[in-house]
Amino acid sequence: MVLESNNNINELNLVKSQLDRRINNEQIELERSIPSDPQVKASGAPRRKFTKAYKLQILTSYDACSTTLERGALLRREGLYQWSISAWRSQLKINTDGKKVKSNDRRTDHMAREIEQLKKKLAQAQAVIDLQKKVSELLGTHILSHDSSEVN
Repeated sequence: MVLESNNNINELNLVKSQLDRRINNEQIELERSIPSDPQVKASGAPRRKFTKAYKLQILTSYDACSTTLERGALLRREGLYQWSISAWRSQLKINTDGKKVKSNDRRTDHMAREIEQLKKKLAQAQAVIDLQKKVSELLGTHILSHDSSEVN
């Protein structure tokens, strides 16, 4: 009877281990079939990154195109859009002539114009002062008081 009960226990342990393995295998299969993240993700191509040399090459070939049809063909061939050309131009600070524009050049031009305007105003002011001196000498009156000194 003890042998029989030992056999029954062994059989039960064997059945239990088989069930445990089967449950474990089913859990693994279930985990494989269910995605880990239930959120659906867009599975598109990764975003392209363009080098500065490639951008310059495309911009020069785009500017070399004489018609809008040629430009459109270039954009289609390269898989680009018009906005990328505009963005690259501003990013690389290239104007439509293909020349690089430096912000310092713009500032320098502005400052040079302002200096010229100020020089003209100064020359006018000096001419008015000289005229006032001559009028004062002719009339015999002094515009400046005797205790103040003239600064040139």
